[in-house]
Amino acid sequence: MRNISLLDCTLRDGGWINDFRFGREGMNDLVSAVEEAGIEYVELGYIDALKGSTEDRSMYADFETLTNSFPNGRTKDTVRVVMIDYGKFDVGQLPDLSSGQSNVIDGIRICFHKKDATRAIPLGQQVLEKGYKLFFQPMVTTRYTDKEFGELIERTQGELKGLSGIYVVDSFGVMNEEEMCRRISFADSVLDPEIKLGIHTHNNLNKSFSNIKAILSMLFGSESLARTRSLIIDGSLSGMGKGAGNLPIEMIAEYLNDTFGCQYGVDRLEEISNRLIRPIREKNPWGSSPEYVLAAKYRVTPTYAKTFMKRGFTLQQLDTLLSGIPDEKKDSFDRSFADNYLKDRI
Repeated sequence: MRNISLLDCTLRDGGWINDFRFGREGMNDLVSAVEEAGIEYVELGYIDALKGSTEDRSMYADFETLTNSFPNGRTKDTVRVVMIDYGKFDVGQLPDLSSGQSNVIDGIRICFHKKDATRAIPLGQQVLEKGYKLFFQPMVTTRYTDKEFGELIERTQGELKGLSGIYVVDSFGVMNEEEMCRRISFADSVLDPEIKLGIHTHNNLNKSFSNIKAILSMLFGSESLARTRSLIIDGSLSGMGKGAGNLPIEMIAEYLNDTFGCQYGVDRLEEISNRLIRPIREKNPWGSSPEYVLAAKYRVTPTYAKTFMKRGFTLQQLDTLLSGIPDEKKDSFDRSFADNYLKDRI
């Protein structure tokens, strides 16, 4: 099914579980397994000048560290990408793709909050000028009205000629099937057919898989077989990711094999997951829990819920605390705010 592709984001989104400490050998083994399984895209992690390291982590301090972390070269056609969070790395430091210095990655995913959407577009222009594929990821897409999201898509595809994809991102895992399908349908109606539509979900309400199945049915069901929209679905090994985690890539790969005749190597994904990811999960588990359900209820980053629960609050108290977080603080965890917020309520 050539219109559907998968992207593995284990080294990036999954890195929030283990502080991105996969080790060079683990990182290379994981990428090799994902590529051998036929996954079309693999995300190698973040480049972050503020919190990145110079070795053994998938949050890289600079481009040179990223390059040095994958010395084995390329053996597959999988598109390799890396994420840059707005304001955390100067994309001007990226070498031109044509220079030959960038044989590790093919594309850049730029993520940004709504308040930075306008300022993120010039970053995208720089990325395209350097020859990389560009994927635009507006975090917490639920913060946008249809009008605002439509305007963002139109401006982005108008000003970023050559844009490879733009995403609907359910950052806090709050969307149900109806809401997700409605937002995807709207984005599909506005977005140029040549630009891929990406979906990134989180599993706070255990709805990632059912939401994706509903979207696939809507876009590629029996009445829509002639559609030309290309879709990218993000997932991670064993659903590894912050809080409740992400869509398990093994699960969606098997579903696509069974339903759409894809030929992903699910056995290879399960092998690397069992060998590399399972030991991490035993030490630092993830998955849906009552506190993450409450975080989804109030559409707030689950880091607040996790932090407050560690302070010994009951679920009833957590419900009250999360309900009082102001909108401007919901999208990103602010430790100073959290500390002062609790002082006022203890």
